[in-house]
Amino acid sequence: MVGSMSENTLNATLRTTQGKSSTQLIRRNGNIPAVLYGPRGNFSLEMEEETTRQTLGKLNNAHELVHLKIDSSTGETWEGKVLLKEIQKHSYKNKLIHLDFLEPSANKPLNIKIQIQEKGECPGVKEGGVLQYVVREIPVSCMADKIPSFIEVDVSNLMLGQTLKVQQIPLPEELKLQTKQDFPVISVVGRTKSLDEEVSLDESLEEGEEAEETEETEAEA
Repeated sequence: MVGSMSENTLNATLRTTQGKSSTQLIRRNGNIPAVLYGPRGNFSLEMEEETTRQTLGKLNNAHELVHLKIDSSTGETWEGKVLLKEIQKHSYKNKLIHLDFLEPSANKPLNIKIQIQEKGECPGVKEGGVLQYVVREIPVSCMADKIPSFIEVDVSNLMLGQTLKVQQIPLPEELKLQTKQDFPVISVVGRTKSLDEEVSLDESLEEGEEAEETEETEAEA
């Protein structure tokens, strides 16, 4: 099963000036520079920082398609679905400083990584194990309008000590796995015997030390 996406809209204006001084002025005015790449070419944009940050905070994941509306100084407007390719943030302030967008091709699939999310009750966890993610994303190929927000991974058959590998995860027809390696995705791990023995040894040493202290106290009395 895959998760659906929500509708999010971003607004931008087409930049007419370039250069470092122009970029600094944009940021001083509370905006951020951005770039749109795609089959139509590359376009330099300017966006309001706060509203853009708030809208991006509503995204389900980094690969979600967003609706981008671009206005120009001539009054022309372009609207379309784009992918957020890169986010640059301020080193210590909660602010954006630059964004890169990609306008996907209408007839060419994208190679991306989709986040996984477990479903079901894991019997191995009931036995005392811990569900451990080996990876958090799966590499797949799909059309831009079919990108899911996540892929559900069923863990209801995983026992203690077992591992679910990427080739074992069923995918819907619109998604194609983009790896030939059968690497582990989720494991159910438990405490090893050596660790149990080590803990028991530590407890025995502590009990021995307490007994010695008690004997010394009684002897002094």
